[in-house]
Amino acid sequence: MLLKIAAKKRLLLGANSMNPKVAIIITNYNYGAYVIQAINSATAQNYDGEIRVYVVDDGSSDNSWELISNITDHKNGITLEEEYYTGEVEHRQKDNIYAYRIKNSGASTGRNVAIWQAWEWADVFGVLDADDAYFPEKVSKLVDKLIEHEEIGVAYADYDNVYPNYKKTEYKESYDVQVLLQRCTVHSNSLIKKSTLEKIILPNREIFDSRLHGPASETFIGCTEDYDLWLRLSKVCIFCHVPEKLAIANQTGQNQSYKMTAEIFQKNAKILGSR
Repeated sequence: MLLKIAAKKRLLLGANSMNPKVAIIITNYNYGAYVIQAINSATAQNYDGEIRVYVVDDGSSDNSWELISNITDHKNGITLEEEYYTGEVEHRQKDNIYAYRIKNSGASTGRNVAIWQAWEWADVFGVLDADDAYFPEKVSKLVDKLIEHEEIGVAYADYDNVYPNYKKTEYKESYDVQVLLQRCTVHSNSLIKKSTLEKIILPNREIFDSRLHGPASETFIGCTEDYDLWLRLSKVCIFCHVPEKLAIANQTGQNQSYKMTAEIFQKNAKILGSR
């Protein structure tokens, strides 16, 4: 069994490593009350391989960047001139935490910036919302599933919805592509193989479509970028559900999903339906 697992890791990574390198991406906008908890949960994983945490602050107007700056060191800024983002980017880094500050551009753009900054290094990408947190064993358990079969490109799990006065477990469904075509059944905080993401990059080099989640400081245009990504990925890989609670999702009343209306979803659906 151990020899089979080692062979599968080599298939995913090549001969140079036995454990996938995991980049956990966090996009933050005004979640100063939660973002450090999210970062700490990412760095506290019990995973045997390398992990880096890529945090993009999306032009927050609260104290988020100050808090992130307290745990990182100043680095030279960078300039991006890409279709997915153009502009100056403030950069900080300490140990395995890589932090970037961009102008307010939306969660999709923030995630795209994080992914491309990590692209050359990473084998697997973990998505973590800034107001959520991973349990310590999340990465190790989901990576085990990703390497179980070459066809598996996405692994997701159950989680606790944490409200101010109580919590409720969200049990996700086992993967069924026909059900996914009808509704989003996959949690946003999933792990994805880079080799799978390579197959669904949009012509403008976006991975998360910025038309589906724009700047939070402007008029709300939707938050279906996760669902759109799953629909595109479903054409090139199999998803795997791990039936365990491996994260928390804080329900604060400020979550972007609470702003969704039927009218906005219908506009998003025109893009989703084109996939």
